[in-house]
Amino acid sequence: MKKSTRFAAAALAVICAAAISVGALAGCSSNASSSESAATSSSQTATKTVTDMLGRTVEIPSNVEKVIGVGSALRSICYMGEVDKVVGVEASEHEDNINCAYRHVNHEKFANLPIIGEGGSKGVTPNEEAIINAAPQVIICNSVSADEADALQSKVKIPVVCLNVPETFFGEDYQKNFTLLGEVFNNEKRANELISYINGINDDLKARVAKSTAANTSAYAAGVSFRGSHGFEGTEAGFPPFAACNIKNVADVDGAKGPYSIDLEAISSAQPEYIFIESGNLSLVADDYKNNPAYFNALNAIQKGNTYTLISYRFYATNVELALANCYQVGKVVYPDAFADVDPTQKLDEIAQFFLGAPIASDLATMGCEFKQVDITTL
Repeated sequence: MKKSTRFAAAALAVICAAAISVGALAGCSSNASSSESAATSSSQTATKTVTDMLGRTVEIPSNVEKVIGVGSALRSICYMGEVDKVVGVEASEHEDNINCAYRHVNHEKFANLPIIGEGGSKGVTPNEEAIINAAPQVIICNSVSADEADALQSKVKIPVVCLNVPETFFGEDYQKNFTLLGEVFNNEKRANELISYINGINDDLKARVAKSTAANTSAYAAGVSFRGSHGFEGTEAGFPPFAACNIKNVADVDGAKGPYSIDLEAISSAQPEYIFIESGNLSLVADDYKNNPAYFNALNAIQKGNTYTLISYRFYATNVELALANCYQVGKVVYPDAFADVDPTQKLDEIAQFFLGAPIASDLATMGCEFKQVDITTL
């Protein structure tokens, strides 16, 4: 064989070998790509089962990245630090209201999300078509019945997980909601942080009250908001800030439970040592005074100047960060020796930072919502 022929044959062999090698690599690459795609698909379709707060067994994706909140459930989603996973909100969540702290802090994001139904004072009315268009993987509800949740899930073909958030915030009945959300979001760490933080505040309040030399006393919470604004008669039985600080609540009468309008004679008869007024309703209390000054001037707390403000914390259910801050305001006023190192306004920002990632005291103050001593006779 001639030298040129032998060279051509050798070159052809090299080219063929290279082609085979490239083909093999391509095959490996294709197999790897297929494996990765299969793994991704498997991750997206994998499911797990949770039992919600109404005892319903619900199958949800193992990795939840898109959710909506119905019936004030969005607050708990925010507390869990999962705001970035929200893909739609109720119409009421487009409104910026400082007394609904989670809504205020996240207003810019919420205002740009599609509306998936009505909420707030208008009632819980999910828009099924809008929910389908928003395409959440899971719907998290509060303030709906098991039957309503089942009906919604059947219509939109999206898992519905129900919370059952009480108005109070100390105790397992509230904290179990975070445990459930920790399962939903695979974020047990944050759920446990929230539970530990709330328990820590409860323990701190009790320890401070126990070491105080101030005598146990009584108080009245006025201008408490529930289903709208109220004047002096608006109050609450079992008022959590009083209960947390071991203060006798003069509104705990006649088997009353929760917020209600009290008979004013019950207050004058009890003569509470302190009166706390929700700052957002001060103008209504001032009107009450102008209409009946003799009644108010006969109250010992008014005569002694023992009248202080709290921040309205019930707006689309309980805003826990505001309620916890109120506990410190009550403690600071009634037990000044045990709370000498506490500034309730600074505490408000500290608590809001933990729950929502932002301070809110200055924004509240611009709307007249702050902790201070007041004289309703001069308002």
